[in-house]
Amino acid sequence: MIYAPLFIGLLSLARGAELGSVSYVLAAALAGGAGAILYGARELALISTGVGAVSGLGLLILAPAQASLTNTVVIAALLAAVVGVTLSFPRRCTRHVPGKLVAGVVTGAFVGAVLAIAEPWHAHAFSTFAALAFLTSANGILYAGSVRGWIQLSRRIGMESHPCELIEGVTMAILGAIAAGSVWMVVSPLLGLEAAGFWQLASLTMHDEIPSAFLGGLLGGGLAGMLLELFRFPWVHDV
Repeated sequence: MIYAPLFIGLLSLARGAELGSVSYVLAAALAGGAGAILYGARELALISTGVGAVSGLGLLILAPAQASLTNTVVIAALLAAVVGVTLSFPRRCTRHVPGKLVAGVVTGAFVGAVLAIAEPWHAHAFSTFAALAFLTSANGILYAGSVRGWIQLSRRIGMESHPCELIEGVTMAILGAIAAGSVWMVVSPLLGLEAAGFWQLASLTMHDEIPSAFLGGLLGGGLAGMLLELFRFPWVHDV
């Protein structure tokens, strides 16, 4: 439910920027990293998503002329970062976020690369449903199987040694920006906002593909969960 629309939005932006086959890799890596933070940061995820969504929607309603995607994302990131620096959250949940982020980005980039390599050999471009079903299932299994190792590696190389407030601020800035950007991508066409460049085209494309993306994500997530249970993968909710 989270990965699918985020991936579609990022893929639409990457294709609008004419990145070609790299679009799959970039979109899957960023969506995988964002999903890992959202699921792993817990309190930070809830608060920063709320800050980003409210600030993004508020800017679109109160100052639509200035509510470009860039402005919306930057303002939300700054507000969320301030909240992250000033408030205190459970240390364990926060300090493991860098390792979870790396795990999500690496596994996302890998499955995105597989998709990018396989598509030219296919008679037609992969449908949104098929792409999301594969990505969510493969990424979920790889993430669950490798996240503990990435967390241990991040601890060894000192990624968890930074001040807790800094990690919280950066984490909340990322999540706030994602939430605000998602709100902009969904709401701006509904408000009839005009935007130059490929931003608006990407937003409209995402609207068209959201239903099949959700269905593919649900199928892939369900398949991943079934395989994780069948092969008795360790739970990752406690890391």
